[in-house]
Amino acid sequence: MPRLVKILISAVVVAVLAYLLGWSSVFTVKKVEFNGVTNPVEILAVEKKIGKLDAIKLARIEPRQMAKTIESISWVKSADVSRNWFSSSVTISIDPRVPIGVFAGRYIDSAGVVFDPIGTSAEVPRVDAPNTEIGLLAIELFTSLPEDFRQNVTSLRATSAADFTMAIKGPQKALILRFGSADDKELKIKVFKALAALDENKNISTIDVSAPHAPIVK
Repeated sequence: MPRLVKILISAVVVAVLAYLLGWSSVFTVKKVEFNGVTNPVEILAVEKKIGKLDAIKLARIEPRQMAKTIESISWVKSADVSRNWFSSSVTISIDPRVPIGVFAGRYIDSAGVVFDPIGTSAEVPRVDAPNTEIGLLAIELFTSLPEDFRQNVTSLRATSAADFTMAIKGPQKALILRFGSADDKELKIKVFKALAALDENKNISTIDVSAPHAPIVK
C-alpha cells in the first residue's frame, strides 16, 4: 500500500475518532452514578459544584480534576471519578466526613477538621472550646466515656486540656459536672453517679469531681 494512502487512511481514522469523541452523541454521558452518598441534598450540592453532566461529552470530563473540585466541598473527605466508555456513564464515589461533635456551630470530625454538612443531622455533643485543638480533646474525652453515661451528656465545655465541664441530662433536671482533666475517668464517673443518686442531693445543680477523692456538690 502506497505511503500516501496509509497517511490518508490514518488521517481519516483520527478525524472519525475525534468526531466521535468530541462532537458525536455516541460518547456522551447517559448516566451518572453516586457511591458513598444517598442524600438528595448532598448529591445536589455536588452537582451544583461540578455542573450537570448529562449529555456532556465523555472526552471532555477530566476525572482527576473533577475529583479535586468535589473535594473542595467541606464535608467531602475524598472523592473519585471514573468514566465508562461502553455504558457512557460516570461514577462519582464520595467518602464524606463523619461528625463526632458540634464545634462553633459547625461539625468536627475525628481528624479535627471543621466542616458544614448538608442535609444531615447527627446526634453528637455540642462542644464549646477556645480553639479546634481543645475542642478535639473534649470530643475525644466524650467518645471514651461509657455508653450508658455518654448518652446523657448534652454538651461539653473546655477552657483547657485540664478543665472539662459537662451538662448531664437527668431524670428530673440537668446537672453540671465539673470533670477537670480527662484523667481517672472511671473513678470520676463512679463518684458522680453515687453523689447524684443520694436523696440529700436531689436539689443540687453542680457536682465537681475534678478531685475525685474530695468531690464538691452545690
